[in-house]
Amino acid sequence: MKALLLGSIGVLAETSELQRRAYNTAFVAHGVDWHWNIAAYCQHLATPGGQNRLWKLGGDALSTTEIRRIHETKQDAFAASLVGGIAPRPGIVDTLTAARAAGLRIGFVTTTTPRTIAMIREALSGHIDMSDFAVITSKEDVVREKPDGACYELALSRLGIASCDALAIEDTVASQSAAVAAGIRCHLYTGSYAIAGDAPLQTRNPADALKADLAPKQHDSKGLAIAS
Repeated sequence: MKALLLGSIGVLAETSELQRRAYNTAFVAHGVDWHWNIAAYCQHLATPGGQNRLWKLGGDALSTTEIRRIHETKQDAFAASLVGGIAPRPGIVDTLTAARAAGLRIGFVTTTTPRTIAMIREALSGHIDMSDFAVITSKEDVVREKPDGACYELALSRLGIASCDALAIEDTVASQSAAVAAGIRCHLYTGSYAIAGDAPLQTRNPADALKADLAPKQHDSKGLAIAS
């Protein structure tokens, strides 16, 4: 293994409730008669990308310009909620420590906006240093967003490695499918609002999942890996 690829903001920090509230603030500000409760927002998280969620829900009711303005207001509200910093999710700092100790290159493979990446980077700066991340992708880097695997393919290309040399960690089933589409093994570390269902490789401890994948595998006489 040569690289650990962290996808999505929700892998690093639990921001779903902050973002849900920010959307509702934006709806009120623009006179849109919507209100996303927790149950509704859990369902909307199945669609990656904030503007994509608005397009899916709005249909023909909102123009592209209106959706862009609502999302910008939502981003302003979200940014305000991050002032003072936020804590990383349990196990993420340990995961990064283990990855660095193993000599892995680290990537943040997302299709969110550069502004959002900057906000999260600053909000987590007291806990996570992203200055040594070998690759960071954003919405501006690809035409096809998650769940398409383009962002992961781009990350592999920038790192100069094959898919078999990387491990990913994602926070939703849709985003996990993006890594899988690029041929990358991906653990699913769902946040409090994500619905995992029967998705494979679910974990509640990403550091342990990484260490297990890094551990030497024992093989039987036929060369097949023996489960530990």
